Amino acid sequence: MALSKLLASVVLLSSAVVAQAAAVSQKDFTGIGHIFVLNSSDWSKATPAQKVGCLDDDGRFINDEDVKECGVFARLNTYPYTLSSKNGNCTFDDEKTVANTDSVYGKSDHAWTCNATYTAVIYDELYTIDGFNYPFLCFGDIACYYDAKTVPTAGDRIPLWQFHWGSQQRGITPGHVQLQLLWDKIGELPKREGVKSIPSPRIEVTEGMQVPLTGHGVRS
Repeated sequence: MALSKLLASVVLLSSAVVAQAAAVSQKDFTGIGHIFVLNSSDWSKATPAQKVGCLDDDGRFINDEDVKECGVFARLNTYPYTLSSKNGNCTFDDEKTVANTDSVYGKSDHAWTCNATYTAVIYDELYTIDGFNYPFLCFGDIACYYDAKTVPTAGDRIPLWQFHWGSQQRGITPGHVQLQLLWDKIGELPKREGVKSIPSPRIEVTEGMQVPLTGHGVRS
């Protein structure tokens, strides 16, 4: 009996260690990778099985049947820790891109884009949160969801916006889809001496934690 209890304790301890080791940390969102798009409105239950596309080098949401069409992004390991593709720096703040005019609170939001004419700043940073099951990408003040008009089929290039909400529109823009972004690391950046670890956001999620991760609502 004592031996069986000991073995059970070892199994439980091993399971806890594996679960802890599987939790995401900042080092999981480094280097170069693809950004996959998940059809998800619940970060706590989201998995890669909900993948419905990826982002291309221009920052558009596309069908991922041919992964070679997906963009390859690099995250700076120094300030401002932003993303870029072969087309340039990536941002939601380029006013030349299409706005989310269907949304009550996103009318002034512009689609994500990567281009050589834009100079990145710290507000363009995407980040993950320690404790996630997967390296989901968030923005701003702990907001982890995105907005698109539809899920792309072959040949579509769909604009992607940040998801914003408020008292007049608490959920996703009517007729649109709510999404999450997932980092799929495929390589490392060249190593540089003296580079410090990327700072973590001020929140860490744990198993069973019930927080919306939708950012602050926009005041009407």
